[in-house]
Amino acid sequence: MPITSSAKKANRQNDKRKSRNDYFKALYREARVAFEKAIKLSDLELAKKYFYNEKKEDWKTSKAWLQSIIDKLVKKNIIHLNTASRRKSKFSKMLKTLEVSKK
Repeated sequence: MPITSSAKKANRQNDKRKSRNDYFKALYREARVAFEKAIKLSDLELAKKYFYNEKKEDWKTSKAWLQSIIDKLVKKNIIHLNTASRRKSKFSKMLKTLEVSKK
């Protein structure tokens, strides 16, 4: 247990930051799982819907868009920019492979 007031405040700040980070990581996880499931089902339209930010009015009701969520994680300093670029590249490659196989 923290004893000094500054240690107590630091503990409160850590709790707030952890809560925020966990929320956004859960959003990312949900979007990633939905995208990968669409890829496994070979559903190109659904995979595109989960990857790209096409309909802004469905933001709160549908699954979050993967690309947008990754950008938010970078903006909030939850993941590094290079990590985000690598993940977006990996997911876009998966989408491109599915597009080529559908043709």
